[in-house]
Amino acid sequence: MTTQELYEVLTLKSDWVPPEDVYYQKLGRVLREMRVAQGISSQEIARNLNIRPDELRGYEDGICEIPVYKLLLLVGYIENPNE
Repeated sequence: MTTQELYEVLTLKSDWVPPEDVYYQKLGRVLREMRVAQGISSQEIARNLNIRPDELRGYEDGICEIPVYKLLLLVGYIENPNE
């Protein structure tokens, strides 16, 4: 998943706005795909970003809303895990 694809999810590049639960499910799926593609475990995210593994799972499963600050932390870490 690229930054552009994530941007399109975040900005709803469509005339149709999905229900909130569908939006968070799609966003969570994109985050999981990005994390897995980079070979980053949920435990690594938890350790480095102080996000509990169950909290991350809730975001990735789309059952919890992702606060903007945590979304920025997650995307930044996934894109640049060594910084």
